[in-house]
Amino acid sequence: MMLLRHLSFKTLLVASLFVVTLIPSLALVQTWWHLQQLAELVEQSQKQAEGLAALQRSYAEQSDLFERSTRQWNVLHEETFSRTGMQAVLSLQQLAGRLQQLDEAHLQQLGSHLAAWCGKSRDLLLGAGGQEEPWSRQYEELSRLGNALDVQVKRVSAERRLQWDSSLREKRQQADRVAILSLCLAVVLGLLLAWLLVRPLQQLRDKIGRLALGQRGQHWDMSAPADILQLAAALRELDGRLARLEQDKASFFRHVSHELKTPLAAIQEASSLLHDQIPGPLLPSQQEIIGITLSNTRLLRQRVDALLQHDAANWLGRPLTMAAHDVRDLVQHAAAAMQPLLQQKKLQLKLPEQAVVLMVDQEKFRTIIDNLLSNAIRFSPENGVISVEAGRSADHSWLVVADQGRGISEQEGSLIFQPFYTGQVPAGELPGSGIGLTMVKTFAQLMGGDVESLPAAQGARLRVWWP
Repeated sequence: MMLLRHLSFKTLLVASLFVVTLIPSLALVQTWWHLQQLAELVEQSQKQAEGLAALQRSYAEQSDLFERSTRQWNVLHEETFSRTGMQAVLSLQQLAGRLQQLDEAHLQQLGSHLAAWCGKSRDLLLGAGGQEEPWSRQYEELSRLGNALDVQVKRVSAERRLQWDSSLREKRQQADRVAILSLCLAVVLGLLLAWLLVRPLQQLRDKIGRLALGQRGQHWDMSAPADILQLAAALRELDGRLARLEQDKASFFRHVSHELKTPLAAIQEASSLLHDQIPGPLLPSQQEIIGITLSNTRLLRQRVDALLQHDAANWLGRPLTMAAHDVRDLVQHAAAAMQPLLQQKKLQLKLPEQAVVLMVDQEKFRTIIDNLLSNAIRFSPENGVISVEAGRSADHSWLVVADQGRGISEQEGSLIFQPFYTGQVPAGELPGSGIGLTMVKTFAQLMGGDVESLPAAQGARLRVWWP
């Protein structure tokens, strides 16, 4: 593993490709060598077969010439036939010597018998020896030796063929074993090298994913190629900078919360005292000015509170604590706090008939419900119905809140989740902060999901989903 630190990813990839392709290449070289050995064996066997066939032909020719010439010599007693027979004997003597030089014991023994036969035949032709064997005995012996030569040549050819078949079968089995072994070894090495290459990338991807989810201060040391280690070092530096940045953000929002909300509370309190004419009576024009000031102060404080809450969710958000909760109970608790608003507009809240248990982060999910219900109440007409549905599909859970208000146009579909977008203010309602649905989107994304506006025949239909 330590060797990886001194190699780049590209070098390791090229080396892996070389190692994986080297094994089948070596198998091909070995198979080629086996084929060369088979080819040499075939060539050698073919030469031996041709040599034996030539011996057979020469034996047949010379034995036929010997028998024909000696028979004519015994009848005509001419020296020409005697010399021809002697030449045939000499040729058969040479054949005997060639048979004795072969590797086969039976052919060597046959060559010895043929040599002895040639000696006797030469003595007969020269008229030497006191007790000559009859010529018929020589002809029979020559024929017997010829038949024996045919049998031995066929036997040797059959043995060569069996040897060739056995060698071919053995080489084929060796080639099959080498091919299977090389394939298995190449697959094992390929998987091992792929693991060595992919494992650091997988570790790096997991760390980057946790970094994106807000986990800071991770352990970035790993066994990986040099260039991946350089990338991990850069991500370690980024991780440290993000941690310091979040600390600065946390400190900033704590100070901003105090520095903004405290003066706004003082202004609102002073405006309320003036509006209630505690210091003394006011002229109608003064009361109108104080009312405008008080209304805008309240709106400004509301927007500052919403903005700080939204940004705090991004920068000070705690890790997810997903647990099983009954969504129906969570919606009922949120609606209980908004009961005066529901009664004021005589709105009916329609909840799921049965309990719906889903995995949620209770704190973040409560913020989502509060803002969705507040938005639905704000845009619902009197005597309207607000319906809440929840459920779970194969890979995610979902919550849908629908109202019977003016609905969301196609153009507004991408705008309503942007900060400070309020759209058309409903009749009898004060302008909102424009941050409610933005907070819904932020908290849904903190839970790993998102929010979307669904088409509806009447009113708005907002769907939040999360893994």
